[in-house]
Amino acid sequence: MRAIVHIGTEKTGTTSIQEYLYLNRKELKKAGFHLVQSAGKGNNWMLPAFCSKDAQFNEFFRAEGIDTPEDKVKFRQKFVKRFEEEIRSASANIHTFIISSEHLHSRTRSETEVDNVYKLLTAYFDEIKIVCYLREQVSTCASYYSTHLKGGGTDSFAQFLQRCQPGNYYFNYYEVLANWERCFGFESLDVSLFSNDRFLNGDLLDDFTAKLDPALVGTLNKTIQVANESLKPAGQALARAVNILFPVNSERAEIHDTRNKLKTIIKQRLTGKGQQPGQGARKSVYNSFIDTNEQLRQKFFPEVELLFAPPLEVSSPVNVIDEADFENVFSILSLISKSGKGTIFTGDHAQVCTTIFSCINDVTKPIDDTKGAGVEVMLNEADARLLKRAALRIEGTNLQEAYELMALAEKAGPYVPGIKSTLERYRQRGDEAPKPRYTITYYGTPNPPAHEEPQQWGEEFDIWIRTLDIPAGPLLYPFIDTNTISSQGIIEVANRSSVQGFTIFHADSFEEAVAIVQKCPLLKTGVVLEVSAIADMMKILGAQRVASVCPE
Repeated sequence: MRAIVHIGTEKTGTTSIQEYLYLNRKELKKAGFHLVQSAGKGNNWMLPAFCSKDAQFNEFFRAEGIDTPEDKVKFRQKFVKRFEEEIRSASANIHTFIISSEHLHSRTRSETEVDNVYKLLTAYFDEIKIVCYLREQVSTCASYYSTHLKGGGTDSFAQFLQRCQPGNYYFNYYEVLANWERCFGFESLDVSLFSNDRFLNGDLLDDFTAKLDPALVGTLNKTIQVANESLKPAGQALARAVNILFPVNSERAEIHDTRNKLKTIIKQRLTGKGQQPGQGARKSVYNSFIDTNEQLRQKFFPEVELLFAPPLEVSSPVNVIDEADFENVFSILSLISKSGKGTIFTGDHAQVCTTIFSCINDVTKPIDDTKGAGVEVMLNEADARLLKRAALRIEGTNLQEAYELMALAEKAGPYVPGIKSTLERYRQRGDEAPKPRYTITYYGTPNPPAHEEPQQWGEEFDIWIRTLDIPAGPLLYPFIDTNTISSQGIIEVANRSSVQGFTIFHADSFEEAVAIVQKCPLLKTGVVLEVSAIADMMKILGAQRVASVCPE
């Protein structure tokens, strides 16, 4: 049994290929080819979802109500059952199964995930062919920006363009193919350049058909209708503003209702060619991929002189916002006014206008410099989980830094479980009045009882001090050198002060602070501890000023 797996790299006609395959599924079946449906009709998203990491929960899982490890286990069990049943029940003449998914590029990135694809498919198929098309990176990135916005993205075009750099697996085709070659072998990879002059008959659908079976070329129906998925600059600006004002990850139904109405207007009225980087930015991104693209050329396309041609000068439109776009802006504002009740409150209207016109202003700025292009480091859901763990570790000692780390984790992986609830908990804690602060001052040198092990008191002290609610900073501030300073200068004291150091901690009251310190293991070693409440000097000074102008 054979399988052909189409990795739908971004903006290489993937939707057209999928529509074409689905339209001709009956004719393909007669020829012995079966288009897999159990993995999701059209783009087979369930297969890459099945092969994703255990901790991965993206919007596709959420749409299916899958948000716990237990749910994912059940999803995988059901998927395998449906997948096996589809293969087993296929007609006797079927010799090849076709799988096509853009998510095998965008979602299946790690070695573990590609390994999972390999383990799944090799359990059913003796021969596997991996098909993909490659398009020059900066053109891909520019075209992909509309997809980013349709998915709820909020980056400006300038910010989004910074993603396009060799360190980003998504755009580093050499790294992508090396990952698949590692499992399936070089001979299994059928890689082509996405260019009309490279297609069979100058036609993408004929070219893909030939990869299935050259005898099928010219026999299948090619009258597919694929809508223009790109947004013109005004559409991109408004889509971005909508995503900022009505976040895709909101849990409020009224937010989603308003958002969907706005998206419909934008999709219906504002499709077309989107923003394009200027020549300077194009060259910067193109040059950043020279080395990896050359490696790719040598390995897969040794017959061509250059993998992708250098970027040509692209003329930017004089007016990115025209009269019709101007009317659409007011249509969006009008719909927000009517449908936004319950989501837009008094005082928020200025922010709505500011957001919309700020996004419009961004699309009027030409992206023609090289700053940042091709150098940004992207964060993904794995990074979000690391940031989340880091925040949880320091939340007891530095709430502000923990909040900032968790907020960054939300940006990197907004759907990682636990991030939103923890952020809300941090916000609530931040709204509470801060706990009073106290100091412990240590006097004398430890002289533990003779019957104790030399290190025992130290271990006990380490355990005790870590139970304290200590703000940002060290657990203990030890004193090393001591001089007495007076108006006569520095006086070096032969008998150094017995003060050894201090600790700052939080407690609800002075009585609680004293009770906490009484449990310190150092007390049994002869060390004397002094507890002091720390006053807010600014409050004291403020009270003094009030008293001076408002005497009794």
